[in-house]
Amino acid sequence: MSGFLVIPAVDIRGGKCVRLYQGMASEETVFSEDPVETALRWEQQGARLIHVVDLDGAFSGEPVNSAIIKKIAGECRVPIEVGGGVRDVQSARAYLDSGVERVIVGTVALEDPGLFSLMADELGDSLVVGIDVKEGTVALSGWTADGAMVPAEAVRMVTSKGAKRLIYTDTAKDGTLTGPNFKGIEEMARVAQVPVIASGGVGELQHITRIARLSGLGIEGVIVGMALYRNKFTLEEAMEVASAKGDPA
Repeated sequence: MSGFLVIPAVDIRGGKCVRLYQGMASEETVFSEDPVETALRWEQQGARLIHVVDLDGAFSGEPVNSAIIKKIAGECRVPIEVGGGVRDVQSARAYLDSGVERVIVGTVALEDPGLFSLMADELGDSLVVGIDVKEGTVALSGWTADGAMVPAEAVRMVTSKGAKRLIYTDTAKDGTLTGPNFKGIEEMARVAQVPVIASGGVGELQHITRIARLSGLGIEGVIVGMALYRNKFTLEEAMEVASAKGDPA
């Protein structure tokens, strides 16, 4: 998947496609009763990668909506990446064996570096680490717990243990449509030395344009959720502005 990616998000809670405001379970909006249909719609509109999150799994610490996610992987022809409750090799491998392209971990990478190192050795490029930042430190357990690490420290640790790709999310921005934390995204890219996907806060096409201009620093894509579901712009429009500098969207 070369070129800058615009990645639509499918967040699943209670078997439905939802979006949360700043990751808070109490601030939920249901957008579809059928996450599989939603993922297929993004595929039909040109998505080259789909970001799927098991929100129930993120909160509980183990996969909950895995049957739905495996169905998405089976029916979509484009790659999907999955996060939420993946905290051991077995859970990750079960997703990968079902056709998922990448699995995303967060909590285990920071709370159990030894286990994460083993996961990184076994899963290689199929493993992605989510660095979710809440008020200056890295959040854990579905953003419900605060970690002690600042983002740069967390990035250095997980990359030293084998992380080959990161997703950066500012939780205060997620679902707000008010704009990403551009400073945080750029700082992450400069520290990481591995590809980074940005997430959180996209609400206008100019936000995508601005992130795409950081591709030279290693930002390889942006995850977009609420803006697409609120019809702020179409996926096609987002991909067009992302490719304006000449790269494929």
